[in-house]
Amino acid sequence: MKARGIHWKQPFALIIMTAILLALFPFPRFTWSAEAASASIVVDGDPSDWEGIPALSTNTGTAQILKASHDDKNLYLLVQGSGLSTTMGSFWLNTDGNASTGYQAFGWGTTGVEWLLENQTLYRYSGNGSSWSWNFSSSLTSSQYVRSSSVIEAAIPLSTLGLGEGSSVSIGYLDNNSDMLRLPAQNQPLPVYTLQAHHPGGNMIEFYPTELNDPLNNPFKGWAPSAKSTNYPQPHRLVYAGVTWKEFEPTKGNYDFSAIEASNHFDYWKSRGVKVILRFILDSPSGVAHRDIPDWLYNDMASLGQSPGKAYRDDTGGMGAGNNTGFSPNYSSDYLIARHKLAIEAIADHYDSPDSPIAFVQIGSLGHWAEFHTWPYVGPNGESNYTGAFPPNSISNQYIQHYIDAFADQEDHTQLLIRRSVELAKNNNKGLILGMYNDVFGDQPSFDSDWGWYTGTQNGYWDDIGQQQPAHANFWDTRVSGGEFYGGAYGMNAALTSGSGFNETLRQTELSKPSWLGPNSPASLAVGNPLQGNIDTLKKRMGYHFVVNKAAYPQVNSGSTLEVSVTVENKGVQHFPFNWPLEIQLRSGGQIVARQTTSADLTTWRTGQHTVTGSLPTNTLPSGTYELAIAILDPSTNQPAIDFANTNRLSDGAYKVGSWTK
Repeated sequence: MKARGIHWKQPFALIIMTAILLALFPFPRFTWSAEAASASIVVDGDPSDWEGIPALSTNTGTAQILKASHDDKNLYLLVQGSGLSTTMGSFWLNTDGNASTGYQAFGWGTTGVEWLLENQTLYRYSGNGSSWSWNFSSSLTSSQYVRSSSVIEAAIPLSTLGLGEGSSVSIGYLDNNSDMLRLPAQNQPLPVYTLQAHHPGGNMIEFYPTELNDPLNNPFKGWAPSAKSTNYPQPHRLVYAGVTWKEFEPTKGNYDFSAIEASNHFDYWKSRGVKVILRFILDSPSGVAHRDIPDWLYNDMASLGQSPGKAYRDDTGGMGAGNNTGFSPNYSSDYLIARHKLAIEAIADHYDSPDSPIAFVQIGSLGHWAEFHTWPYVGPNGESNYTGAFPPNSISNQYIQHYIDAFADQEDHTQLLIRRSVELAKNNNKGLILGMYNDVFGDQPSFDSDWGWYTGTQNGYWDDIGQQQPAHANFWDTRVSGGEFYGGAYGMNAALTSGSGFNETLRQTELSKPSWLGPNSPASLAVGNPLQGNIDTLKKRMGYHFVVNKAAYPQVNSGSTLEVSVTVENKGVQHFPFNWPLEIQLRSGGQIVARQTTSADLTTWRTGQHTVTGSLPTNTLPSGTYELAIAILDPSTNQPAIDFANTNRLSDGAYKVGSWTK
C-alpha cells in the first residue's frame, strides 16, 4: 500500500508488535494529519491508496463508487465498478461553485459544468449553457490517467482547473454515454468535494469506521407484508393494514379500533418496533358476493333515495381469478361523502401522537382495492361502468381532501401517500406535498407507458375516464415513495430473478426511489432462498442506507469545547422520511457525559455525502479518554433508533466514531 497519514519514528520492535496486533485484531482506521482531506495518490490502476477516503457517490450498475482527493498539485478522481467501458467514459466538473453557469449536463440536477474529461482529453466549456461547445485544453499522460473495466483513475492539475485550498468542485461520471450508468444516479445533484485548507489549531484526528455491507433492518424501509399474519422469515419494520369501512364502523358512529387493531396485530407489531401502513377500503373484490361499506350506510343511502352503488361480477378475467366479485359504492352520494369525512377524521384523531403506530396512510377509499380505478369500464357486451362508476375530479377530490384536512398537522409522525398524480397532491389548502406509491412496481409497461405510473408522475397523463391529470414530478425529493410488486407471487418472483427481471427492478428503483414495498413482497420467503442475494441488494438500496465515512476532531483540546465533524453517506435512493434528531456524544464508562443535537435535517439527506458538525462542552470533564459517538434518536423515546452500516455499534444503538483524550 502506498504511504498515507502520519510519519514519525518508532522503535522497530513496536512497529512489529503493532503489525501483529493489527493482523489479529483489526479495527477502524485512525489518521493524524495537518491537512485532513488530502492524500498520497499514485495513478496506476491500484485503488488501495484510496482506502479510508469516503465515497462522494455510489450507484448500482457498472459505475459504482466515485471518490476524489487532492494534494498541492493535482485533483485526483477515482471510479470503481464492474464492467466499466474501456472505450468511453467522462468526468463532468463544476469548478466555479455556480450551478447556473456552464454546461447543463443531462440526467442530473442543475450542474453548470466548466470542464469535461472525456477519456484522456480535457475540454473547457465555451457555450451558452445548452449548446455543445468545448475547447480542447490538454491530454492527460499515462501517469495522469489509467483505465480498466474495474478502476478509472485521473489526476488533473489544480492550476489548469483554477482550484486551490478551500476551493470546491462538483463532480459527476458518465460511463459509455449511458443514461443509467452514472455517478451520481439520475436526477441526483452532483456531489461536492472541498479542497480542505490547513488546520491552524494543530493536528487533526481522523477516524474511519469500518463499513458493513449488509441490508440493515431499519425503520420506515424495506418490506411491508400484511399485518394479518405474524409469521415472516425475512426481517421487516413495516406492515400493511388494509381496513374496510365495514369492519371499522360496524354500526353508525361506532369506530371499532379495538377490532381492527386485533385483526392486524397492532400490539405485536409495536413490541417488535414495526410501524403500520394503513389503507382505508370501500371496495375489495373477492370470489364471493359481498359489500365492504357498512350495512347501515347502505340502508341509509337507500332510505334517502340515493343509489347505494352497484353489485358486480366480472367474468372477463381482467380482475384475476377469485377477485372478481364485490360492490362498487355510489361515490357521488353526498351522504356517503359526509360519512367518509367523519371516518377519516376519527382515524386521524385516534392515532395523532408522537408514538403513533401508523407511519404512512395511503389515500385510498376510491375504486377496487382502493386503487383509484374500477375495472373494466366497458363490459364484454359494451356495458358502461361494468364494475361500477369511478367519479370525476369534482367528486374524487372531496375524498382526497378529507385525508389532507385530517392529517395535515401530523407529518412529524404520519405521512400521506397517493397512488396517482392529481392536482391536490402538490397544490392544496394545507400546503402539503403528498408522497406516492406504485401498486404494480416491477412491471415495465405499467411503469413506462404513456399511462404508466412513472411516466404519468413525471409528465402528467390522461386517466381512465378521460380526465387530464397533472405531473407530480420528482416528488421523492421531499416526500416518500412506496409501492408493492406487481402480479402476486408470480410477478414478485419474476421481478427478483436475476436477468431482465431484476435488472428492470433495479432500474425502477433508481428512477422512482421507493422506500418500501408491500404487501406483495418477499417477506414470507425463507431466509437463504435462491433469491436472497437479490432480495438483500434491493433492500439495501431502497430507502435510506446511512454509512459513517469519517469523523474528524482536534487531537488537542484547545478550549472549553471539542469541535467535531462527521461525514455520513446515504447509499440508498431515498431520504429519511422524518426529521429525527442526530446527536453527537462523548461517553465515559458507557455513560453520556456530553452531547449536542446537530442541525442535520435527515429529510434532506438524499443519496450522497452529508457532513454534520458539533461542539461538545468539555471544560468540566476530568482528564481521561472518552468515546466519541453518533446516534439518530427516535423523538418519542429519545433513544438511538437507526442503525448505521458500520461496526462499533454500542449497546444502546449509538455508534462509536472515535476516541479522544483530555
